[in-house]
Amino acid sequence: MKIGILGGAGRAGAFIYQEAQARGHEPVAIVRNEAKAKAKLGDEAHLLVKDTFDLTAADLVPFDAIVDALSVPWGSGKGYLHLDMATHIMHLLRDTQAIALFIIGSSSLEINGQVIYHTFDATTAQQPWFDGARYQYFEYIYLQMNPEVNWIAVSPAMAFPTGPKTGYLRGKDELLVDEAGNSQISTGNMAAAILDELEQPSAIHSRFTVRDK
Repeated sequence: MKIGILGGAGRAGAFIYQEAQARGHEPVAIVRNEAKAKAKLGDEAHLLVKDTFDLTAADLVPFDAIVDALSVPWGSGKGYLHLDMATHIMHLLRDTQAIALFIIGSSSLEINGQVIYHTFDATTAQQPWFDGARYQYFEYIYLQMNPEVNWIAVSPAMAFPTGPKTGYLRGKDELLVDEAGNSQISTGNMAAAILDELEQPSAIHSRFTVRDK
C-alpha cells in the first residue's frame, strides 16, 4: 500500500511512517522541509516536498491512502488550519477510491454520552490548546458531511505523548480511560492503530478512538 503522510516528519507522523515501512508498505512523508525530514527519517526516506495547500489532485493519484498527521502549535491562534487542511485534502480526493485518515482531537469524544466540546466554558476557552480543540471538533462535523470520500477519523485519548508501541485498546465515541481514570495513547500505539485500520478498514465514514493498554 502506498501511503502519503502529511506531516510525516512530525511527532506523530514519523511514527506512522516508520510503522508503515516496518510492515512493508510504501510510506511517503509529505513535508515542507526536506532537510528536517531526512534528519528525522533518514537520508533514504521517501519524500514529497510540498506545502499541503500546494498539493494537487495529480500529486495524490499514486496513493492508496493519505494520513493527515499535521499539527498546529498551541497558542498560535491558527487552529482553523486543521479545518482548512482537511477541506483541501477532501476536495482533492473527492470521487476517488483513496482512503483519507484524519487524526482529530479528543474534544469530539464523549464522556458519559456528553460531547467533551459541549462541556467547555469561558475558562476553558482561555487555555492555549482550546483553539485547536475547537477546530478539530468542527473538522469532525465537516468530515461527516462528505460521503463521497472514503474518510476515517481517529481520536487519541486525552493525553498523546511521544512513546513506543506497547499495545492499545480501541473504542468508538466514548473517551477511553484506564482503571485509575487516566486517558493516554502513545505515538507508537497510535501509529499501530492507524496501520491496523488502513490494512483492514472498518471505520469508513466513521471515527474510532484508542488508548494505551
